[in-house]
Amino acid sequence: MKHLFKSTLLAAAVSLAAGNSFAQDDTPPQILLNNVHVFDGLNEARIENASVLVEGNLIKEVSTETIDAPKATVIDGGGRTLMPGLIDAHVHLAITEPIAVLRDQQDWMFWGATSGKEAEKMLLRGFTTVRDAGGPAIGLARAIDQGKITGPRVYPSGPVISQTSGHGEHRRYTEPHPNMEGARRSFFAQHLEFLADGVPEVLRATREALRLGATQIKVMAGGGVSSSTDPLHTVQYLPEELEAAVKAAEDWDTYVLVHVYEDEGILRSIDAGVKSLDHATLMTERSAKAIKAADVWVVPFFSMLGLDQAAVTTVLGPAAAEKFLTVQQGARNQMRLLKEFEIRKVGFSTDIIGDPVALAKQNNEFGYRSEVWSPYEILLQATSLNAELLALSGKLNPYKDGALGVIEEGAYADILLVDGNPLEDIRILEDYAGNIDLVMKNGKIYKNTLN
Repeated sequence: MKHLFKSTLLAAAVSLAAGNSFAQDDTPPQILLNNVHVFDGLNEARIENASVLVEGNLIKEVSTETIDAPKATVIDGGGRTLMPGLIDAHVHLAITEPIAVLRDQQDWMFWGATSGKEAEKMLLRGFTTVRDAGGPAIGLARAIDQGKITGPRVYPSGPVISQTSGHGEHRRYTEPHPNMEGARRSFFAQHLEFLADGVPEVLRATREALRLGATQIKVMAGGGVSSSTDPLHTVQYLPEELEAAVKAAEDWDTYVLVHVYEDEGILRSIDAGVKSLDHATLMTERSAKAIKAADVWVVPFFSMLGLDQAAVTTVLGPAAAEKFLTVQQGARNQMRLLKEFEIRKVGFSTDIIGDPVALAKQNNEFGYRSEVWSPYEILLQATSLNAELLALSGKLNPYKDGALGVIEEGAYADILLVDGNPLEDIRILEDYAGNIDLVMKNGKIYKNTLN
């Protein structure tokens, strides 16, 4: 019996020693990217003839000297530009089919399957991180993070918050109000948008979105194109209602972004403490001065410049198409104002909604912006500046292990290899299939056409 006890102790000791030895050798896998020119997301000059070592999901070293990593998988970049993964600050990953189709389909399997497919395509276009600006993308983000499906990192806003007859209003004309006594909330209203009027309802809607897992809150502060009941000129939400949403979000250490186009909505939102003005396409010098003084973010999109009225009519209907033309005509004036007033906090976004064909042209945003901004300025918007914006989610930030939007030691290994120099010609990023040869997110390679 004593011999048996000693044998058991010896076996346990050997097993423990072997386990400790294995743990010591169980270092994260390494990937060494050699022969690259690095745009680090911050500086205009590339780091020429450099190497980047990835260990696990983080960047371990960036150097122009030889990096000693004998166990690393080596990739020869062939003189390509190595840069941070792209960030789109306003997408709708859960609204990748026309709104009318999703509203009438009322089938989670269809909705989720189409969203998952488009998320994968978005990653392969080079967008390794996105901020979802409204819709049931919280579960999608969770599925991506758990490795169940492929897609970018997602900062989800959850259901949008809208006043009655606001931009988040997509009821049929005869459909009862979901908050009225005896009414039954539709499938669409439960998962895409919360109608909330008055401070108590706004507080409840904000807190419910946070409970569901939103990393920031999306509020509708002005008229929109895709909604049928609100003209573009409407100002939405009273000051106290906007302030309620802002304060409730701040109590969770995060912020509010608003959908807004015109001056009055912009100014009211700034006064309420909103930190991100999404679109603001019909802004004037009056609101440009206020934006500059308040140092808030503007997140414009210019993808509408590539659309015609027929295409918009197909996706959104004839009433929306008329409003779309007004917004389209304001886009170039907005670009001029943002540049003229030297507004630094300009995010990169596309806001392509409900159309898989248009989504495939997401990267065309780089070309539209080149009308007023330099390639360097646009790259900053799509990398480190957008990362700065997303970090406003504070303690709700789901990605705290490293920095986003930069190539530096300790940053997340979200990396692209681009054939050519986008600092000289930004439009090479439009041809993502031909020019983005490697896509890495979180240290894992999802696309590699180098060989």
